[in-house]
Amino acid sequence: MSEYNAGTKVRYRNMAMPAEVLSGPHPSPGRDRYLIRKADGNVSLVPNTDLERIVPRLDQVAGTLAMHLYGRAYVNLDFTRRSQIVYAAAQALRIADSTRGQV
Repeated sequence: MSEYNAGTKVRYRNMAMPAEVLSGPHPSPGRDRYLIRKADGNVSLVPNTDLERIVPRLDQVAGTLAMHLYGRAYVNLDFTRRSQIVYAAAQALRIADSTRGQV
């Protein structure tokens, strides 16, 4: 199974805007490479070491809550606990967004 699927948004080395994986992995000497479309529209074949998965805010908050509340990674929780964690994370982000800029 490939690390990145077609259509996955990734952060490309030293670029502020995300890139999109078009295809891959393509075997090459040394390491696998992925064909990506950068934010400026250019297409490049880059090594997988130059790519980093973009983790949405909800996933980051849910992972942190799961670790602090249950001492386990989010993916290792049962369905009920995962549902509760995602709901709590969504509510925390909603509150944070609605109170942005307030003291």
